[in-house]
Amino acid sequence: MSSNPHYTRASLPPLVVMTDLDGTLLDHDTYSFSAATSVLSRLKSAGIPIILNTSKTDTELKSLRESLRNSDPYVVENGSAIFVSADYFGEEIERPAQKTGITKHILGALRSEILTQIQKIRTDENFLFTGFSDMEVPEVIAYTGLSEIAALQAMARDFSEPLIWQDSAHQLRKFEALIANHGLRLLQGGRFVHVIGACDKGKCLHWLRKRFTDSYGATPLFVALGDSQNDVAMLNAADIAVIVRSSHHEPPDLEKQSSVMITEETGPQGWADALTQILDETLT
Repeated sequence: MSSNPHYTRASLPPLVVMTDLDGTLLDHDTYSFSAATSVLSRLKSAGIPIILNTSKTDTELKSLRESLRNSDPYVVENGSAIFVSADYFGEEIERPAQKTGITKHILGALRSEILTQIQKIRTDENFLFTGFSDMEVPEVIAYTGLSEIAALQAMARDFSEPLIWQDSAHQLRKFEALIANHGLRLLQGGRFVHVIGACDKGKCLHWLRKRFTDSYGATPLFVALGDSQNDVAMLNAADIAVIVRSSHHEPPDLEKQSSVMITEETGPQGWADALTQILDETLT
């Protein structure tokens, strides 16, 4: 994606939508967003950014963002890094990443550092878990249901390590305490336990809210949508939080008490229903 005027935002949007993907905008089982297509078009027509905030990798998001025709900032690997088109806010905000016209702000830890620590801790304490770095492509396909290409993209991680935890809950708490000594944290996702740096999806929302405020002299309303425990920080940080119901687990608990919606429908249908209601109330 190159830097060009198409990606320059000229005015403050009426809302900013920040969304999780798996189980939220994307169906948990099929990874389809077809139920949300009409609402996605409505958001685009209204000039409302859709900021993807996901456990997915930068590599995974490339084709998905093309399918969504999405040129807004996006967040990868559970809040580990924010990617922004270089002129999106009308100025260079970081030195360019390896992709022309894209700037990158890293909030988390590098995967190489994460692997060094957790592999040593596993050896020292005999924890039972299998990480992506331990798996071959067919194993990742078996756990995720992804195609071979999609599995390879999911394995191309820069800032996190997903684990299949095969030990007790007590051992997981012990593991969490040990990695915290190295500036790492644990997040429970829909399918995996993720080891990441000292970051979360909420810190990215705060970072982007400040960017919008600094650029336009006013702060847009942030709507966040998610379904899992790893979305809690983002949902708590939002002005309006939408918990998208899941058929696979209970809704996460939030500290936030006001402006919280829980959808009736699951996945992209619930996502679309909630945003339709919010848009009807906000844009009229």
